[in-house]
Amino acid sequence: MKNAKVIIARLKAAGFEAYMVGGAVRDYLRGVTPHDIDVATSATPQQVKALFERTVDTGIEHGTVLVLFGGAGTEVTTFRTESGYSDNRRPDKVEFVNSLEEDLRRRDFTINAMAMTEAMEIIDPFGGKTDLNSGLIRAVGQAEERFSEDALRMLRAIRFSGQLEFRIDTETLQAIKQHAALIRSVAIERIKAELDKVLVSRAPGISMDYMLETELNVYLPAGGLFALDWSRYAPGDEPLAGWLYLLHHNDKTFEEIRPYRFSNQDKQDLQRAVDASRLEAWTDWDYYHYTERQLKIAQAVSHQQEAITERQAALPIRTKSDLTVGGNDLMEWTGKKAGPWLKQWIFQIEQAVVVRRLANDKERIKDWFLNEYHRHT
Repeated sequence: MKNAKVIIARLKAAGFEAYMVGGAVRDYLRGVTPHDIDVATSATPQQVKALFERTVDTGIEHGTVLVLFGGAGTEVTTFRTESGYSDNRRPDKVEFVNSLEEDLRRRDFTINAMAMTEAMEIIDPFGGKTDLNSGLIRAVGQAEERFSEDALRMLRAIRFSGQLEFRIDTETLQAIKQHAALIRSVAIERIKAELDKVLVSRAPGISMDYMLETELNVYLPAGGLFALDWSRYAPGDEPLAGWLYLLHHNDKTFEEIRPYRFSNQDKQDLQRAVDASRLEAWTDWDYYHYTERQLKIAQAVSHQQEAITERQAALPIRTKSDLTVGGNDLMEWTGKKAGPWLKQWIFQIEQAVVVRRLANDKERIKDWFLNEYHRHT
């Protein structure tokens, strides 16, 4: 917040209006330390760039300049109005204006449509503070207009309900029901980002209840899978745990949710977490075979409650490279050239060491290997 205040002071000294806006104001009023603080100003992007030494044109066509100051970046955006949302996502036309109220009028919900001066005075033309105190999510102006401008706002309303444990205003909720089909016009990456936030919110069950009530899920990929009892789901900081909960209780595989375009790493971790969650009990080999993240995700639906970090730290080895022998040793001991047999025997040694049938000592491994090798060849 300190950087934002300095930026505002410089803009005001140059004759422009400037305020902190958006979620930072909402969080400040809730007693939560704001992280990403945005600034809105009457200065044009070019005027902002002239006042600060280091800037990045992150969205200059929409009036946004990233000001690099105090070791961090702060988005500074010119007051603007938007119109003509032909794709229910992006404005066809953006106009810069000189009115803070006009700028706030285009925002999604009243609790996000407040501004704050550098003296921490609140500017609240749409009753956001009252709604915040009442625990209410209400669209600014006509909800139908806000959702036709950007259909993702319907899912954002549902996400905020679980994140803040708020209820959705009756008219806003009715507008979601009536326009739910518009969500199909939103890029799947944006939808998944909101769903990820739902799954790590304080009360995802609230959001899921609203999703089913509005039938928004009907227009989402694999939308029927969200119709679950979420009361048993304990959210943490890992959204993949929520996706696993969804797959597990529907007895489905990752293929069902592939349309959400998970990263390759997330896809692998989720698929392996599904496998781990189906094991009766986790042995030393399982703690070795699966990563810490995969096992923690699996715990969302598994009866396994042991401390994963401690169990993995106590293993004889953590990776294959920790073995005191390698392929060259096996070739030297047998006089045999490299081939598929090496991988097979290294794996057997690795497994024997992990499950503590064999000490990770080169001489002991040599004796064990030669005995087993000659017995099987």
